[in-house]
Amino acid sequence: MKKGRIFTNSLLSIWTMCLLAALASCSADSDNVTDYTGEPIVAEAPFSVILKAYSENEDITSRGDVKSTTLYVFDQNNDFYKQIVVDETYPLQAKPVQIDCPGSDKITVVAWSGLSSSNAEISYMSEANIISDLQISLKQNNGVVNNFPEDLFYGQVTLKRNNTKATTAQPLKISRKVASLSLTTKGILKVYDSKEGSFFYKVKKTKSSINYNGELTGNDVEYIIPATLNEKGVLVAETTPILPASNISVELYKNNELIFFGENLKNNENVSVNEGEQVCATFDVSKKSCDIIVSSWGTVIQRVVVE
Repeated sequence: MKKGRIFTNSLLSIWTMCLLAALASCSADSDNVTDYTGEPIVAEAPFSVILKAYSENEDITSRGDVKSTTLYVFDQNNDFYKQIVVDETYPLQAKPVQIDCPGSDKITVVAWSGLSSSNAEISYMSEANIISDLQISLKQNNGVVNNFPEDLFYGQVTLKRNNTKATTAQPLKISRKVASLSLTTKGILKVYDSKEGSFFYKVKKTKSSINYNGELTGNDVEYIIPATLNEKGVLVAETTPILPASNISVELYKNNELIFFGENLKNNENVSVNEGEQVCATFDVSKKSCDIIVSSWGTVIQRVVVE
């Protein structure tokens, strides 16, 4: 009886060892399969990127300004393959994003951060689309932007497949694509005796869209920015993100009546708002003058405005 148990246990042990060896063999061969011709088929290594955030060519990844990022993947023929959404931990922790695209030796990845369906129309992408179909456009009504854009970041990179099994992550640089605009007007009470009324600015000569190459496109749109008189009688508006423009036009309205036009200033100059810049413009309606301060995004500027 004892011998029978020993024999049975021995057979069980041998069977178990054979099974483990077979599994190990399958695992080892999973990356190197042989086809019917006898030639080994090497599994394709995935593409890989690491997101890095920039503003005015300065690496700001560690600041955490980039939140959710959407990666649009296009194959070697520039046909849409898929999109991948990653959270803020990927740039902050330099976590590689693995991208598979079977059959393509080269892919193009377009990345957008700060997308929001509440203020922008984002191209719906399917397998029928190509890379030039990708575009974001600000939502508008009769040429007036419905909501201000989010803090948008954009980047694009083309990757070639590594012939080895090892995957080397390539940097994908995403840069801030919006500007920040702060508007202040003094001299209101010198020209208009009453504080009563509803004030707002109109900012014109800006584009509505950004294409797959990160270029401004689309029709001209306007931003309407509400403003209020503070206790010193200075008209102030909240800092507003807008799409960049080389020469914006600023108008001031009171009760829907145009009362001030920026191009009528004595020291009239082009007001440019560039990617990643913070532009602070102070108008004086009594002197018909303008003072412009340009700084990096997020810079705190203490302006003493005396009436």
